[in-house]
Amino acid sequence: MTTKRNSLAMLFLLATVLAVLSLTAPVRAQNVPIDLTTSCGGGSCFNVAGLFTNGTSFLGTLGMDNGQSNGCTTSGPCPAAYSATNLGLTIPTPAGPATLTVGGVPFDFGLVNTAACGPAAGGQCTNDVLQVPNASSGTTITVPPAIYSTVIMLGAAVNGHHQASITINYTDSTSDPAIVQTFSDWCGAAAGGAETLAVGAVKRINAQGSPIGPNCNLYQYTYPANINKMVASITIGSADDCSANGIPSCTYVAAVSMKPPTYTIDGGTPTPATITAGATSTATITVNPQPGYTGTITFSDCNKGITPVIVGDPPAAATAPTCTFSTSTVTVTSGGAPPTATLTFNAAAPTKAALQRPSKIFYAFWLPVAGLALTGLGSRGSRRKRLFGLLMLGLMLTAVLTMPGCVSYTHNGNVGTPPGQYTISITGADENGLTQASNPAGTSNTVIVTVTE
Repeated sequence: MTTKRNSLAMLFLLATVLAVLSLTAPVRAQNVPIDLTTSCGGGSCFNVAGLFTNGTSFLGTLGMDNGQSNGCTTSGPCPAAYSATNLGLTIPTPAGPATLTVGGVPFDFGLVNTAACGPAAGGQCTNDVLQVPNASSGTTITVPPAIYSTVIMLGAAVNGHHQASITINYTDSTSDPAIVQTFSDWCGAAAGGAETLAVGAVKRINAQGSPIGPNCNLYQYTYPANINKMVASITIGSADDCSANGIPSCTYVAAVSMKPPTYTIDGGTPTPATITAGATSTATITVNPQPGYTGTITFSDCNKGITPVIVGDPPAAATAPTCTFSTSTVTVTSGGAPPTATLTFNAAAPTKAALQRPSKIFYAFWLPVAGLALTGLGSRGSRRKRLFGLLMLGLMLTAVLTMPGCVSYTHNGNVGTPPGQYTISITGADENGLTQASNPAGTSNTVIVTVTE
């Protein structure tokens, strides 16, 4: 009985220790999609219906591209909208927020309208897109208070390009300076910079649920946050007046996600920086964590990050350089030193040239010519003709002996890695799919090696 009690006590103690360890273990950082159905004053941030499945009618509904007829057969506003089907959104069953992952970052959308709605159907469509108001105060989206490295939004403008202001607010009541961002027209092209293409070449749908018009886009907007402060909210306001179009605003946000503290990768200085074909160079790669980050980073294949890409002509005439890591993964621990790995860059050595002489058939082609010259020698012609024949025979024999050496050898060698400057981009992702942040000024995630002859 005593033994059994001791065993139970030991099991209880072990369970307690494991529970404590699980509470004190570092939390692995993950991207945080923001639920816009509850993030504006405790209520929904969505104020427009703009996501529908193909075939879903929304006749008479106030929506994104308001005022365009698009073949509507009833009176009233007949806007176009995003097709959730064409965007590739994952729509759960039973009904719940639609989701989409862009570049490894997950986003939560609103409830997608999957059945006919609007006045023509006798039912209200569900609002699932944030129409940024013209009011200077804008819309403030609250986020779970934490340190984040990046704010990422998905959205677009309609009726041309329009500007919005984005302000990141912190728990200490401070804010970053407002960012004035141009939102490109959804059927235009990404402006670049903080705006990039999230999903491209998709058809919108009209109020009858049919694909229309040109291919359009959903854009991504990426902004760095202060990693020394906790983010509390994001304020989005319209920076221009869209009232001439007859709608409150022409700028829309469909989803927001927060990227937690992450890391940067410093490529380091190669030693030596200049090598010849057949030699190697090494560089120390350092992973620098942002405050609060822990995790295990796996480096991507560095061979796929080497530029320029070498292709021989013919392919066997040159060999691209290669690279390897001393370890493919490094781990960032709380309070530990930034982990490192060694990159080795290899420039391929040239191979010996193989010279291939012409085949014997080359000489066979010259036999009839020589025969003609000898025929002239045996004739009873004048002395001048015989001398001319001897001269021609000598010239032909000289050509047979010398021409193969001048033009008929074939070079079958490989020059190895051609001379030039090679850049190796070092990238990675951790166990949660978190990729590195942009390098601070003065550092780079690349290694540059020069290969000489």
